[in-house]
Amino acid sequence: MKPLRKLAHLILALMLAAGTALPAQAAFQQSVLDGIILIRSGAPDADGVMNYWQGTGFFVGEAGENPQYIVTNCHVVEDFILAGKALGGGELHVLFDQDDQAEAYLVDYDAEKDLAILRLAEPTDKRAPLSMREAEEAMLGDEVYAVGYPLAADVTVQAVNSFSKSDATVTTGSISRLLTESGTGRNLIQTDAALGGGNSGGPLTDSTGAVLGVNTYGSDLDQNLFYAVSIAELLPMLDRNNIPYTLAADGGSSTLYLVIAGAAVVVILIVVLVVVRGKGKKKSAAPQAKEGAAEEQKSGGTPVLRSMASQHSGMVVQLHHQPVQIGRDPATCRLVYQDGTPGVSSKHCQVYFDEREGMFQVTDLNSTYGTFLANGQRISPNTPVKLPPKSSIYLGEVDNTIYLELE
Repeated sequence: MKPLRKLAHLILALMLAAGTALPAQAAFQQSVLDGIILIRSGAPDADGVMNYWQGTGFFVGEAGENPQYIVTNCHVVEDFILAGKALGGGELHVLFDQDDQAEAYLVDYDAEKDLAILRLAEPTDKRAPLSMREAEEAMLGDEVYAVGYPLAADVTVQAVNSFSKSDATVTTGSISRLLTESGTGRNLIQTDAALGGGNSGGPLTDSTGAVLGVNTYGSDLDQNLFYAVSIAELLPMLDRNNIPYTLAADGGSSTLYLVIAGAAVVVILIVVLVVVRGKGKKKSAAPQAKEGAAEEQKSGGTPVLRSMASQHSGMVVQLHHQPVQIGRDPATCRLVYQDGTPGVSSKHCQVYFDEREGMFQVTDLNSTYGTFLANGQRISPNTPVKLPPKSSIYLGEVDNTIYLELE
């Protein structure tokens, strides 16, 4: 038992050195609240009566320095702009607390990108700048957090509000798609992290607290689809105005260290098991190896959809623990067909991969022209059909064939 005790002590030492036994699950970084702010804008109507709107913003700047600049949506300050700004009777303020506010000034805005930059007269020590990073395809399925001041929360429950950072609402979701919006060309992040009026302009952050996007709006077609303007659209505006900002370390170094520490612990635990089992259960080694090989064979790789339509040029869409919709509607579908494609409906079908069974599930969404198996059999609407990897389906016509495979 002495060798095992030594190994146990070594494991404990590694755990203490890493600060944790295994990599921690993703969690919201409370420090994000130090960088958000409530924005209130006002503008007079035709009769000279003031109307007010509120939204959310977040501070950017150099790490460790008092920030002066705020990012939000253009539509949060749109009426202020249309009124002629301050010279036209408009008002623009940020609220640090119920009895603490400051006037803000418009620096730059882009209506198509739905982005605006504000500044305070002087840097403030009441908030801290947030770091940023651009979202990547590898983040599909990652957990994200939308932070802001939704009006619905105050209307539903009459809470005692100080309008400070502690009154902000945090909703959780995951990245389901990265897309380019037709017409504007802006890069958007699609999530299921709920947004409401007042959330506009707030940050969409990852588990390290880095801002990935500026929360903008929800889909009118699907109550579970919400969008944020990618930070990739904001950075050129900041550069153009010589505004300082901080980019997060690529990939998040703290998470990497935890993964390495966790992997070291796992390796040592495996050694412990080998030592223990090797003393009395050597004969069971071969069956365990077979079981592991079978499990590896079952996993097979990453589930993907491969479109054979000429318009997609062999496009591949990965499945990340959520159903993928296919059709002509770019707002809800990840595999999007061009308008007018014969046989394809707006929301035609959806595909999901069941990891436990290792099977694809295809559901026709009551399409006009039908979803078909490779043998020509039409799938009944709204009835999931299970298919093994290396199967294929087609939407309306054979030209719209999609392969379901693992790669």
